[in-house]
Amino acid sequence: MSIDGTDDQPYLVVDDLRVRFATEDGVVKAVDGVSFSVPRGRTLGIVGESGSGKSVTSMSILALHNPRRTEVSGSIRVDGRDIVTMPEEQVRRMRGRDMAMIFQDPASSLHPYYTVGRQIVEAHRIHNRVSKQVARKRAIEMLDRVGIPQPDRRIDAYPHEFSGGMRQRAMIAMALVNDPALIIADEPTTALDVTVQAQILELLADLQREFNSAIILITHDLGVVSQVAHDVLVMYAGRMIEAGTVDEVLRSPEHPYTVGLLESVPSLRDDPDEDLRPIKGNPPSLIHLPSGCAFHPRCAHQLGDGSPCRTLVPDLLPATGHRAACHLPAERRAEIRAAISENLEVA
Repeated sequence: MSIDGTDDQPYLVVDDLRVRFATEDGVVKAVDGVSFSVPRGRTLGIVGESGSGKSVTSMSILALHNPRRTEVSGSIRVDGRDIVTMPEEQVRRMRGRDMAMIFQDPASSLHPYYTVGRQIVEAHRIHNRVSKQVARKRAIEMLDRVGIPQPDRRIDAYPHEFSGGMRQRAMIAMALVNDPALIIADEPTTALDVTVQAQILELLADLQREFNSAIILITHDLGVVSQVAHDVLVMYAGRMIEAGTVDEVLRSPEHPYTVGLLESVPSLRDDPDEDLRPIKGNPPSLIHLPSGCAFHPRCAHQLGDGSPCRTLVPDLLPATGHRAACHLPAERRAEIRAAISENLEVA
């Protein structure tokens, strides 16, 4: 089942994923018990602050962590095959063919010494026994498909000759050159201006309709999630704290952290001279997590000394149609939600 409880057959199923990094200061619990699934043709947005575990989760799906320094447990099934227990050579064959990633910074992901076309050609030939001429034709087709003008000429350009938006389009072309069924986009529009950002998001939506891909969108921007995602997973300190459809989570948030994220988004109804309302405090150390709910030191609504908020890690339980991990009574959560109801236009 997908994250929203529909019966679509999932292409990706993540079950109880846990990722640990050993450091001199202790063990970093980067991801702690995350579970979700994504069917083809559907987009899951994973949101949260920096350090919440979003990118670590996406890197785990492609098995990009150093196995000598990282402990990964649970299961990650892509089209029925478990990535966690699979030999590295088999995972390597799946990358680019069955699953691909669009990285946050194409300037550092594209090799500066090789032309854009050569890099796309190489990505295609790794998984297909075709000549360079056939692969080059495929690369030109993909550059044209992602909206790069004069692709037959730009294919021989170097990354530094492309604008930021053009480099991101080239990254998307390289990720999609083998028609992968699963695409992970890690903050794909962070460094782009608003106009180019909208074009990239529209392009991803068009390509999803064309290829029927399952997409995971990693972002901190709830506005982006509301535009392109079907489902949303909110993470904090490596854990899932809220999950459901975009409409459920962004219009009826159940966790104070999700409410805080929504309150920090500018609203057209706000006084332009009024300051934004950020979440107070900083995310916790993933080596020394607080007891109970990891968010309780920053939560203005936590129940106080001796309460479950401070002593018991909350389970992800059903709440108004979706799921949330919060000890507050339903009535109290409804009051918190009502107090910001006018600012929920992001959804």
